[in-house]
Amino acid sequence: MNYSLRIFTLCIPILVLLSCDKDPEQTGCTDQYAVNYDPGALKEDGSCIYNDAEQIIWSEGMRGGWNGDLLQGAFRMDVCSGEITEIVQELDSVTVEQSLYLGTGGDTQHKSYFSVINEQNARDFAEGSLRMGIRVSETKTSAPEFIRLYIGGKILQTESCEPHRRSDFVEISTHSFNDSIYTPVNISLRDFDQIMMAHVNVVCGIQFEGERSTGIEVNEIRWVANKLD
Repeated sequence: MNYSLRIFTLCIPILVLLSCDKDPEQTGCTDQYAVNYDPGALKEDGSCIYNDAEQIIWSEGMRGGWNGDLLQGAFRMDVCSGEITEIVQELDSVTVEQSLYLGTGGDTQHKSYFSVINEQNARDFAEGSLRMGIRVSETKTSAPEFIRLYIGGKILQTESCEPHRRSDFVEISTHSFNDSIYTPVNISLRDFDQIMMAHVNVVCGIQFEGERSTGIEVNEIRWVANKLD
């Protein structure tokens, strides 16, 4: 038998086996942004499951949970350097305001992050955003000039932190922030390079440098899907 013909003959069973793996009737969720996306499905069966349109990470003194689940999806707060303090202020007889103070403490830098206790699939947030309110603290001496934010990603973070993976930083200036109202911060998740949306662990990290007792106050930290816009 001719050598080239023998190779062709051997390839036929392999091609047959490969084609048999693709069942034209295989159904499942074909939307890549769904939590239960099935890359092997060829026909949509209406089974796609999506996350809540908003994930509350920290709001008014309370940490949230992924899809509101405080047991399996609770958010955890870790401080790598500096300090975090919850501030409670009575605005009047019925109104109490709670904020989260992030500061350098006795050091010259602050590093902290929120993570979810069980890894989550967040493909449907790929076109969403990280949002929070930030203001300069009235109770501390100064504010940092710049803040670096990140979410979960492919870069290993180890220095002064429990090892975790993060995206590249997005840096914002605090020059327009004041001490009376929160300045809304809205960053598209697509602005963070090196992200991993299918295996989310870290949902928000904050870093900055400054003198001792340098800090900011934050509130309403959350992820918002583009379907809310």
